[in-house]
Amino acid sequence: MQIGLIGHGRWGTNIEKTLRSFDDVELLVIEKGAAVPEGLDGVCIATPSATHAEIALPYIEKGIATFIEKPMTTSLTDAERVRAAAQKSGALVHVGHIHLYNPAFLKLIEILPQIGRVESVLSEGMNDKPRTDSSVLWDWLPHDLSMALLIFGTEPESVEACALGGALATSAIAKYQFGSATLLSLMSWQSPVKRTLMTIGGEKGSIIFDDTVAKKLTLKVGEEISYPDYGKDMPLTLELRAFVEAITQKSSSTTSLESGVRIVKLIAAAEEAVQSGTRQGIT
Repeated sequence: MQIGLIGHGRWGTNIEKTLRSFDDVELLVIEKGAAVPEGLDGVCIATPSATHAEIALPYIEKGIATFIEKPMTTSLTDAERVRAAAQKSGALVHVGHIHLYNPAFLKLIEILPQIGRVESVLSEGMNDKPRTDSSVLWDWLPHDLSMALLIFGTEPESVEACALGGALATSAIAKYQFGSATLLSLMSWQSPVKRTLMTIGGEKGSIIFDDTVAKKLTLKVGEEISYPDYGKDMPLTLELRAFVEAITQKSSSTTSLESGVRIVKLIAAAEEAVQSGTRQGIT
């Protein structure tokens, strides 16, 4: 099948390398602004976040399966435009929430019952790669929220947030309330050391997910500490393979699309909390 790729930055390069490793995929690199090529089975969008909607819409409107790197968009209005176009054309839309395909995180979900009811999730996401088109919230919260929604199995009721760095905040804190439980996200573009660390606290123990070390999972129940095994496949390989297989199977699933819209809505609420200085309810 023929898959197009738009965007050739750091992550776009990773997508290209991965797709070229698939024997059943012919990759076509498409320049931004070019007309939609004939004969495409799917397209991957890996351009700056604020451009996702405008670049993706012509493909979605033609019914072409579209993979959009996270975040799906950087405004709820754009997210709803993408959803409306997909509903009209029937195009498959997959949003790149990569940790949902991370074998270590999937193992975390499998062993989650061992720590009992989840009471808190603390996430730390840091690097030194600032973006110029959106704030740090749009860079890191898609990871935290996509994972937290699966961990808690419910929607947050409210969010409080504060940020540093002006309109394009470079560091931020966001606290989402899930009933009596909380997600606390600490994020920054001002760390020379990359950090992707999540600590899940439960009534019986805790799980640490550290995506930057060899043993990514640490399970503690009472006084017993263990390091659960998990698959070793690369998350991006698994995610792109799922996208290709969905095209092959002519999937009409809207799960990823609706998740993408939901996460955009939750991040927009956090930005509103930053701007207003008040807690924002989420409906």
